[in-house]
Amino acid sequence: MRAAGIGFWILIVETGAAQAHSPVPGIEGFYIGLLHPFSSPTQILLILGAGLLIGGFPRDKVRWLLAAFLAFSFAGLFWSGSAVSDTLAYTVAIATSALAAASANRFFPAAVVCVAITGLLLGAMSVPDGGLWWDRFVTMSGSLAGLNILMLYLSGLVVVLNERVQWAMLLVAIRIAAAWIAAVSSMMLAIQFAPASSVAAL
Repeated sequence: MRAAGIGFWILIVETGAAQAHSPVPGIEGFYIGLLHPFSSPTQILLILGAGLLIGGFPRDKVRWLLAAFLAFSFAGLFWSGSAVSDTLAYTVAIATSALAAASANRFFPAAVVCVAITGLLLGAMSVPDGGLWWDRFVTMSGSLAGLNILMLYLSGLVVVLNERVQWAMLLVAIRIAAAWIAAVSSMMLAIQFAPASSVAAL
């Protein structure tokens, strides 16, 4: 036990400063941008909520929703990443996933708005903190590709399941998954307003 305690304190003393966007060893440039959507809970919850929402609609409407996501995620690259707070991101994640859980494939205009705002936020969150303009361009290109490929596959999976799986409870299961995403996003949002002492106790 004593040796373990000494080892623990050595580890604490030798640990360097934490970095929010530390590079993945051996991966840089376009590929680090490609993996960026997986770098934070806010982005993951936004992507999951929007993917389930888009996938709940018929194919003819899915195309328009994916086009809106592409356009606004691209526009988000020109919006300062520091302008996106976790509070705003979790709020949008709640709205998007709650709409997916409540409406299934209804309220198309509201879905377009939610998907567009989600794309805008995710694009803005993909802007590198600094560096040479070419390096930033390459990384942002990877982020844009990663976001849209991920959204395409996630929403496409939901569309294919809805079309090919003959199971009456599938739609209910997808709506329950969306409701869970909304619930997790709500808890993450609540943590943003919790006292620091309460968060530390968790």
